[in-house]
Amino acid sequence: MYTNKIGCTVYERTVGKDRMEAYVRHFFPTIYWEDVRGQTQSGTSMKQQDSVLCIIPASSLSGYLPKRSDRIFCGRCSDAEPPEECRTVMEVKDFRYGSAGVQHIEVTAV
Repeated sequence: MYTNKIGCTVYERTVGKDRMEAYVRHFFPTIYWEDVRGQTQSGTSMKQQDSVLCIIPASSLSGYLPKRSDRIFCGRCSDAEPPEECRTVMEVKDFRYGSAGVQHIEVTAV
């Protein structure tokens, strides 16, 4: 599978002991990252809708799969909280079938 980045950090959104929002950091070492520029039309106006497509090969998975509302950052990040540049995961598609060289998951974030 073609990869073009040295990894991404996913901040898993959880609930802490004090019932406040908390994050658990996960790093995926090899990914394909693509910034998608687009526009959507609502009624008579056009709106800019930028998103990210992140493809994580099955070989980079470590037992954790990102889920909706997690935060994703291109690159390694050691901060306990997600930085401002993080995107919010909207959709995760699982394609872990077929030959080992093409198994992956696709993460779409805005």
